[in-house]
Amino acid sequence: MPYKLGTSYFSTRILRHVREDLKEIKKQNCNFVLHTFDEIDLYYNKENLKRITKLSHDMGLEVYYSPWSLGGVFGGECYSRFVMQHPDACQVLSTGERVGNACLRHPKFRAYIKTWIEAAAYAGGDVLFWDEPHLWIAEWNDRKPKKDEFSCACSFCKAAFQKSFGKPFPKTLTQEALEFREDTLLDFLKFATVTTKKVNPKLKNAVCVLPHTDKVWPNRLWEGVAAFPSVDIVATDPYWQNRPYTTGKRRPLEGFVDLYAERLADLARRHGKEAQGWIQLFGIPKRHEGDVTRALQMWEKAGVKNIAAWGFEACASYSLLESERPSECWKRMGNYYGKLAKKK
Repeated sequence: MPYKLGTSYFSTRILRHVREDLKEIKKQNCNFVLHTFDEIDLYYNKENLKRITKLSHDMGLEVYYSPWSLGGVFGGECYSRFVMQHPDACQVLSTGERVGNACLRHPKFRAYIKTWIEAAAYAGGDVLFWDEPHLWIAEWNDRKPKKDEFSCACSFCKAAFQKSFGKPFPKTLTQEALEFREDTLLDFLKFATVTTKKVNPKLKNAVCVLPHTDKVWPNRLWEGVAAFPSVDIVATDPYWQNRPYTTGKRRPLEGFVDLYAERLADLARRHGKEAQGWIQLFGIPKRHEGDVTRALQMWEKAGVKNIAAWGFEACASYSLLESERPSECWKRMGNYYGKLAKKK
């Protein structure tokens, strides 16, 4: 099949600017675009998202939607209105502290997810991109992780644990607690992707699983996601450079990007799913701009033919995310995309 090549896009809903940016995306050899669809869009911008989707389709771009930071349980640089309005539906740590991330098992949040899916179907996209679904992560909340501090230990999760394991919810991160956390993610993703198909059978589901650093493969969570009949595309995003580029640490691409490219290709092949790999365009320092090309080469070598970059113009519109020379990183992506676009 021909390569599918894309980028994420966010920051503006002003149509005349969006139109020009979509032209730039096409110029960089993309044939799909991921539009973030956050809680502000859900409340205030559904019609604009529909118009932006039409603009994208008119330019020949397939459209993905990401539930950007929805409930604080997906990737994204955005705040959640849901957690402010429904603190009772938020995760509870093993220490008893309630945090600003929605509980994946709570009925209120699942109803909210269904509302988002219905809005996405109304806006007319092609693929729902369930981006980095996760339980509470200390580092993502500007905290240092403490031993045996984990979620979720709310009443719904405690009851589910009791039902599954026949014992009270543990106070320490036992093996059973780890399995329960994976089960929570899998149960939620099954709900979200099955609901998508019920709302609109033509919508595709893509699930982007965070890359793990353990040495166990196959991975239980990845296998579970790929096994769902309601999942069409399995993805991952081994981003190697911490932000901002001035102080962020970098991990070698070898043994990380290439490893997860191979793992994802293997996973998709065994489960009959489409594989999608993401490369990093944010937070790239000038001295490491070659990483953009090398990462693309690794996905190509692994045989993955659906590749995307985060994000548009190397995230120049977000100062914490932007690369040191955004235009150079964006150009590198476009040039390599051009080579891939010529291949069959």
